Amino acid sequence: MKEQFEALLALARSAWRFRWTGIAVAWLIGVVGTLGVLALPNRYESRAQIYVDTRSVLRPLLQGLAVAPQTQDQTDAVRRAILARPSLEEVARKVGLYSRTKTAAGAETLVADLARLISIDGDPALGVYSIYYSDENPKMAQAVVQTVLDTFMQRSLGAGRSDTQNAERFLQEQVAEYESKLSTSEAALAEFKKRNVGLMPNERGDYFGRMQSETATQERIRTELAVAIRQRDELRAKIAGGDPGKIIATGDVPSSQEIQAATTLDARIRDSKKQLDELLLKFTDRHPEVLALKDTITRLEQQRQRELGGVRVTNGSSGPGSSFAIDPVLQNLQIQLNSADVQVAALQTQAAQADARVGELRRVMTAGPEVEAELVRLNRDYGVTKTQYEALLQRLANAKLSNEADRSEDRRFKIMEPPRAPLRPMKPNRFLLIIGVLFGAAAIGGAVALGLALTRPVIYSKRALGNLTGLPVIGVVCRSRTVGAQFLESRDRVLCATVASLLVVTLVLTGIMSYPAATLFRHVAGMETS
Repeated sequence: MKEQFEALLALARSAWRFRWTGIAVAWLIGVVGTLGVLALPNRYESRAQIYVDTRSVLRPLLQGLAVAPQTQDQTDAVRRAILARPSLEEVARKVGLYSRTKTAAGAETLVADLARLISIDGDPALGVYSIYYSDENPKMAQAVVQTVLDTFMQRSLGAGRSDTQNAERFLQEQVAEYESKLSTSEAALAEFKKRNVGLMPNERGDYFGRMQSETATQERIRTELAVAIRQRDELRAKIAGGDPGKIIATGDVPSSQEIQAATTLDARIRDSKKQLDELLLKFTDRHPEVLALKDTITRLEQQRQRELGGVRVTNGSSGPGSSFAIDPVLQNLQIQLNSADVQVAALQTQAAQADARVGELRRVMTAGPEVEAELVRLNRDYGVTKTQYEALLQRLANAKLSNEADRSEDRRFKIMEPPRAPLRPMKPNRFLLIIGVLFGAAAIGGAVALGLALTRPVIYSKRALGNLTGLPVIGVVCRSRTVGAQFLESRDRVLCATVASLLVVTLVLTGIMSYPAATLFRHVAGMETS
């Protein structure tokens, strides 16, 4: 370790011989580097900060009733739209950036640089956005940020309204289209009903259900008619004098007209016999009136037997006056028979009507299902169209309400920090660059002195001499310096340190005063005109 330290110390002593060369190189590098740093163009950054206030009193009132505009999404979309090529070209045209170039390739490069240098940052949740742009001209930087800010506000204000208006216009077109479809469906349905007025299913059900119902009704009426006919025949049998419990053929049962005629003849016969009894009290059996009356009775009995022999002989009983009274039981049976006849006639009419309905249903059974199926299809199409039409009407009303709310909504854009022309450049950081130049100059100067020391080595110790020659060193002769020589050496060291310190101080002060120094240098060099 000691040997290595001695070697380094010897190398430093050897490099010290070329100290003025190293200092001269350091000064040269420092001056050239500092001038280069001062010649770098300034970049002025302008910034604007804006607050998008999306809170509104209308928002909770419109919850669930209208479409609430999403300003946060809109501002994000506008941010992406501003950084698109058409927007950048518009900004460059408004602020006059195209005057910096005369070629198409230069214009392309200018737009690409503009997209790289414009920055829009922000937090959509808080609604705060910042717009940055840097340029060599501070006024140009301010103009670009102001133009971008104006475009941002205009597009943010109009984005939601434009979307709502487009949606409203689209819904109006759809409503008109579905209104036309609905009118066509209604006309087709009405025409179909007119064309098939006798075959339309109604609330009683479809044709098969109606057929089953009418068949059941027909069977019920027929059953009731058979029961009524049997009751009527029983009454006729009782009136005719037959056995009520015996089943007789329908042809053997006297009709109501026959029973009425038999009742009338029996009454005449009874009256004639009564008159005969009265005449026999006055005259003999051979009296002409008695003979004539007997002949009349005989003729009536023969007529009765000939025409109404199957009808039971009605009984009569003598009452006050000269005529016989009708049997009350027979009269009651006659009343029941009349009621039975009326019931049978009514049931026969109902049976005929039921037969007609069943026949009509059987006639349309082949065409009815097709008509019903077509009606179901038309109703389904009409229902779907009507549902869509009503839904579109509701959405159109919501869109109109949203559009009105968007116009009246207090969506304020507050400019928290307007863009301004910066007084000092944002970059480059010349102080750090000059400090870097200082360290670089010192390193290069030291490297030059060290390089010269390596190419021109000297021996400062007997150990180094022994190592170099491989021979033992017997003794060392020391150099004796006069007072004048020592003074010269001390002065040289002080001067060397002074020159090196002057380099450091000069570069540090230049770094501290880099902005005015750079401005002065660029003006003197003609790099800036104002």
